Amino acid sequence: MGRSMLWMALLLGAAVAVPYAADKWSKLKGGSDGKQADSFAGAKPAAPTPSADSGRAPVDLRSGAPSSDDMPLVDMDQVFRLNVTPASVMSRWPRVSAGLPDEKLHGMRVALITGLKEDDLAGSLTYYFTPSQHCAKLTFTGTTGDPTRFIQLMTSRFGFKPFTKGEPGVMRYEIRWNGAAQSEMVIRSAAIVRSSSPLARYEVQANVIDPAAR
Repeated sequence: MGRSMLWMALLLGAAVAVPYAADKWSKLKGGSDGKQADSFAGAKPAAPTPSADSGRAPVDLRSGAPSSDDMPLVDMDQVFRLNVTPASVMSRWPRVSAGLPDEKLHGMRVALITGLKEDDLAGSLTYYFTPSQHCAKLTFTGTTGDPTRFIQLMTSRFGFKPFTKGEPGVMRYEIRWNGAAQSEMVIRSAAIVRSSSPLARYEVQANVIDPAAR
């Protein structure tokens, strides 16, 4: 599948999950019933697990008890990895959209919120697995108020490098192989930036392919 078709499929597939996650993010931050989210002040995403496949259930950050909510807060360091399995995805999120269409891979999509700060993410994260349950690629479409932490994670973990195409207002990072982009990360300012929506100042798209899957 060409890159343009891949991005189109990603955007269409995330059309429901992205606004759902962003809306949930806003409600957690400000309170959907008019209450301030004081109970979340100082709340942190679940502590890193010993391994990506530990099977640890989502935790309610307010009480420390297992969460029955379909939107657990999960630290971005834990989920932007390729060493995951279908079992670990289903154990981490109570709701997973599975069986997504792909020519060769099995897709599993979740709505992602990484925390309540401006440099956290909200959107749609999808893992694609081979028949042997190896994660061959992951994709993300969503928003953030400050992309700095995400950029640092992706460049240090996967080796993304800045790449310019002369696009105003766009930060583009790529992993290139044989002169062509194999993985891409594109960050652009939202079409409308509102002071009342500090968590949605930037639109984020990322596509990471395992080098072994080339």
